[in-house]
Amino acid sequence: MTMSGPQIERAYETPFIRQFNIFMPNRVGRLSELLAVLDEAEVEVAGLSVVDSADWAVVRMIFTDVGKARAKLADAGVAFTESDVLAVALHDIDTFSLLCKALVAAELNIQFAYPLFLRHNNYPVLVFHTDDHVLSAQLLTKRGFTLLDHEDM
Repeated sequence: MTMSGPQIERAYETPFIRQFNIFMPNRVGRLSELLAVLDEAEVEVAGLSVVDSADWAVVRMIFTDVGKARAKLADAGVAFTESDVLAVALHDIDTFSLLCKALVAAELNIQFAYPLFLRHNNYPVLVFHTDDHVLSAQLLTKRGFTLLDHEDM
């Protein structure tokens, strides 16, 4: 008789959104050119943040179809990386304040945040990144916040 090890089920899966980090020269018209490439391929932009410096910009983007966006960016020769971010539905006017208080109590830092263009069940959505997104997600979920993943978009 062979014995197998215990069956382990994943008790918790972190809800996250896939963010694309696009590096481009900080020149007039570059963002417009990028959006034209995405529009041509019918890639829907769900969120956008631009951080610029004198010569370069980092464009953070969320897409409704990650695979399609990845393929189009690669085909167009656009330099990018991908990262996981959290997204929370802001049900009440004080949801963001409560979120910040919960993270501060756990000594977690928000590194950046920006809103999505899309809404979830008619609520605005905030994308954010913390020091530890797994711990942040567990903490916020236990406190009743609505965290989203790509299936929610």
